[in-house]
Amino acid sequence: MNANSVSIPLSVVVTGGGRGIGLATVQLLLERGGSVVVVDLDVTGADELARQYPRRLQRFAGSVTDEARLREILELASREAEVPLNGLVNCAGIAPIPTPIEDCPVEQWSRVLESHLTGSYIACKVFGAAFAQSGAPGSIVNVASVLAHRPGPVLAYGAAKSGVISMTEALAAHWAARQVRVNAVAPGWTDTPFVRRKGRSDKEFRSILDATPQGRLLDAAEIAEVILFLLSPAASAVTGSTITCDGGYVAGSGWAPYGGFPRIPRDAPDQYATTHPSRETV
Repeated sequence: MNANSVSIPLSVVVTGGGRGIGLATVQLLLERGGSVVVVDLDVTGADELARQYPRRLQRFAGSVTDEARLREILELASREAEVPLNGLVNCAGIAPIPTPIEDCPVEQWSRVLESHLTGSYIACKVFGAAFAQSGAPGSIVNVASVLAHRPGPVLAYGAAKSGVISMTEALAAHWAARQVRVNAVAPGWTDTPFVRRKGRSDKEFRSILDATPQGRLLDAAEIAEVILFLLSPAASAVTGSTITCDGGYVAGSGWAPYGGFPRIPRDAPDQYATTHPSRETV
């Protein structure tokens, strides 16, 4: 069974829903009949979706690190929602900067942890607690990263995402008796503005593809499909789990001593594009 085979009366808060994986998740939820509340510092990325789905999409500017603002959003969104809020996707976070520890200011470390880990914690505290108190089933999906499993030079980001996975497991046990499921998805290298940042060299992109057995960047819509599954009743027995969605990145890491895994020839003009035939996100 998959999420598409289930009638899903979902009403979901998506932090970081203005772009990238968050925006792809918002789009998929709306296409499947769900209602969505976007929380982001900049919500203009969801403007087109707001025009298409004016009755089922609410947008609120705000930071996930501002607990008072999130509580205000909870009150406002609950008042306007056609279906009571019953889902949360934590996708907000700032882009990490690869920096050796000798050169990394403590302030940079703190900003990344606050954005990715503390922000997810506060959103769970505000919205997850509301789900638990409602007496109705709820579902939370925290967006982690493969860098929680295979650390790189973005020390704070990897540490934050490892913390997100640990928090996910703890909250899953804490809220299971209250019918609130908590899971995580760990994306690999995904074709988003986050990954296609300015200044990333052709050599860096080639290294990313060479480290990924499928030989491509993932499509944000592919990650959104996994998120929707975890939100849906199709995953009713799944809680405390992290699903890795990475094109084989983690699995392929053990092949290096044996000459590496079989490679996919890349002859396309845009060798860094996703090859998955999924529909485009707005």
